[in-house]
Formats: sequence, structure tokens, C-alpha cells
Amino acid sequence: MRQFVLGNCLASVAVLLAIAALSAADAIPATARMNVLLLDFEDFSAASLACYGNTICRSPNLDRLAETGVLFERAYVQAVCCNPSRSSFLSGLRPETTNVHTNSDPMPERLPPGTKTLPTYFKERGFYLANIGKLFHGGFEGEHLRCFDRLEFAPKPDGWQGPGPIANFPPARKRAGIAPAVKKGDPGYEKWRRAQSDRYGDSGLAEEEEGDYRFSVTAVALLKEFAKDNRHFFLSVGSHRPHTPLIAPKKFLDLYDPASISAPMAPPDKDQNIPEVARKFGRSSDIFMTKPATPEQARAAVAAYYACVTMVDTCIGRILDTLEQEGLADNTIVVFLGDHGFHLGEHGLWSKYTLFEQSRRSPLIVRVPGMAGNGRKCRQLVEFVDILPTLGQLCGLDVPATLEGTSFVPLLQDPARPWKKAAFTEFTSNKTVNHAVVNERYRYAEWPYQGELFTELYDLEKDPWETVNVSSDPAYAETRAEMAALLKSGWKSALPQ
Repeated sequence: MRQFVLGNCLASVAVLLAIAALSAADAIPATARMNVLLLDFEDFSAASLACYGNTICRSPNLDRLAETGVLFERAYVQAVCCNPSRSSFLSGLRPETTNVHTNSDPMPERLPPGTKTLPTYFKERGFYLANIGKLFHGGFEGEHLRCFDRLEFAPKPDGWQGPGPIANFPPARKRAGIAPAVKKGDPGYEKWRRAQSDRYGDSGLAEEEEGDYRFSVTAVALLKEFAKDNRHFFLSVGSHRPHTPLIAPKKFLDLYDPASISAPMAPPDKDQNIPEVARKFGRSSDIFMTKPATPEQARAAVAAYYACVTMVDTCIGRILDTLEQEGLADNTIVVFLGDHGFHLGEHGLWSKYTLFEQSRRSPLIVRVPGMAGNGRKCRQLVEFVDILPTLGQLCGLDVPATLEGTSFVPLLQDPARPWKKAAFTEFTSNKTVNHAVVNERYRYAEWPYQGELFTELYDLEKDPWETVNVSSDPAYAETRAEMAALLKSGWKSALPQ
């Protein structure tokens, strides 16, 4: 009997130890004193990365980050171009609240009075703030950059008193074949913009002359300084690529043979019942603006895009290596994102001004040292408006309850747990706001255009590249009604329970 009781006691102790170990594994690590590194890159197609399933493009450093963090397979932006997307995820508010819908909308004038942005919250929490390159959309930085202690390769607000550059570089050479810049609104601007953007291939520069290289070297220098001074920092690093023009040093282009690039998974001739308005605005806004790409040109442009991705991946590797070398990796939260997606010939499109998956879905990788979910992929729906509240929870920021995103810290602990029912995105064209909603299986969109309402519905399980619009298919009538109701009910109806 005594042996039986002892055995039961030992078993109970084992159970308690197992529960304690499970609780410890699920607990949020102490993150309030961690640093934050935000890598916010431009026009980044999630489908171009190896960690997202691409078998051609080389992105070893982002793949490494994904292996040590949580990769969100279904992360959706709230708007499909730079200004409204960045205004949303940097404020934690959706475009209908920021009132920033296009790249031309002046963010400082449109945000609700008293709205704070992500860096301001970090400043108030006592972080040392540094920014390299683009964070807010060009021309609208204004007072939003004033809170930074250091600004590198970024506009300086009037009266800003921060230090000069931490690293010196020789003057950049002018790229061959590029005419002097013409200001927007001046005669000849549109012709110059088309000539600039339509370029793809060899940049004619060495890697060390590229802006993204210089951004990464500057980040390395700053990280070394922070490690030496034991700074509690927030560092944001932007990029030029893979935004158009799709040009990179030859050594990166040589990694890709255009002949080995397969045709787009959604060629125009496979599109069925897709309303023209759904493709109209994304057809030729960034590259191939003067005439459609031939198959040979399309393969060469995709190869050039991949070269740009590999170039910036190399820059990211340089930064991540420095985190390790300086002993900062175990105390720094790393967030990598693209501000929206980008079409690489799907549906005949070469831009981001659509509501297709290639535009709305963007890469998002988050590594929080010690978090239980690290090394796993998350298939749950998250939105970029969730980023600010997530960092707010992790870093102890004093963020208001009125933010319109939801902290996804629980997904960083358990990427498989149930989460949001839907994600919402908008795109404004000709002063008309068009809306899309995606749930676990379907994507639905509404386009009010020239007095008519055009709709899209795609069964992403059967048709992940959205080639067949089943909105008018009687077999999907019930699903269409449900998705239309979901879109009308809005984001609050889709929050996790």
C-alpha cells in the first residue's frame, strides 16, 4: 500500500512538473526591456521568398530569420500602396479612420487630431530612436520624424538637432542612362518617371555603391554603437528595392537565368469572369507602362526582381549577423515586413494597385527571443494594423484602447490557435474606395464603378491564384451572400473571441 501511495505521489509530482514546464513554455518572455529592429521594405512580393515557397529566388537570410521566428503566411495590408498602408500600420488605425487612401493624401493633415504613431510611443517609453531610409511615405514625414534621436538617409525636420551621419561614403555615381530627375508637376515629369521605372536589369553600379548596401552598413555601425553604450533602442531600416526600377548589380543578376523563370501562375488567358475594373489600375503603373511585356521581357523582369530581392536579403543578413556578433540577438525583437505586395505578371499586371492576393498579402516575420512559437509558420489571418498593438504589448508601450488592430502576441506563443475570422483591405481609385475581405477560404471584393457594382469572389482553396471569379456562379450564391455580409459588417465582427 505504501509503495502504491508513493507511486501515486511520484506520478502526481511528474504531472505537476509537466504542467509547470508547459506553462513556462507558453509564458511570454520578459520583453519590456528588449530592443526593437523594424525592417520595412518596399513592394515586396511574399511569393518571391524561399521561406514562402519560392523554389528559384534566393533569400537565405530571411529564411534564417523565419526559422528562428514566426512566419505569418496570411498577413494582409489594409491598403495596397505605400502611403495609406504605412499610415495605417504606423498609427494602428485603418484607412477609413486615418483618411489616408492614396499616395497623394497628406498624412499629417488627415490623421485624427492627437493621433500618435509607432515611433512616438517608443520615444515616450524611453527608447533611443534611430531611422535609416524610408519609414513614413516620402514627403509626408514632417513632425513624425522629429522624435528620432538619429536620422540617416532620411529627411530632417526643420530645427531637428540630431547628430550627423555615423558613416561616410564616397559620392554615389550616376547610373548610366538616367536623365536628371524631374520634379513631380514639372513639364516632362511623366515621361521621366516612365523611363525611370521601366528599367530592369543591371544597375551599372557595384554593390557598395547601392543605397541599400549603404543603409545596411549604417545599421551595422549604429548597432555596434548601441551595443557599446548599452542603449535601449528602436531602429527602423527601410529600402529602395525591390521597388522599381528593378535594377541591381550584375553579380546578383548573374544568379538568375531568365530562361529558367517559369510563366506566371495566373496568365491573363486563364482569367475567367474577372471584371476589367479589378485589373484596370494595376496593369501598368510601375513597369511596362508604355507597352505590354513580351514573354521574354516578363521573364527578364522577374529575374531582375529576384536579383533585387537577393540584394536586399544580403543587406538584411549583414544586419542580422551584427545582432549576433554584438550580443544583441537575444535581447532584440526583429520584425520584417513588406509595406504591400507586388504583381510579377499575374493577370498581366506589374504593380500593386489591385485587390488580388499578390497585392494584399505581404511578408511578415516576427522574432521575439524566447517566444514559444519561434520556428513555426502561422496560417491564421493577421493584419498589418495589428503590428502596433502587438509591439505595444511586448514593449510595454502606453497605447490607447481605441487602436483598431489586435495584438497577435498569442499567435507568437501558439501559431496554430484560432484567431481572426477575416482580414480587410481597401484600394482607392478615381476617388472611389473599393473594398475586399478574405476569410479562411474565400476572398470577396466590391468595385463601384461608373454607376455599376462589380464583384469578385474566389475560392482560394481550389483557385489560390484567383483566376476564376465565381461571384455569379449559382453554386456559390450562399457563399457570396455570406462574404458580402461579412464585408458590410466590418472588421469588428471578425475579431478573435
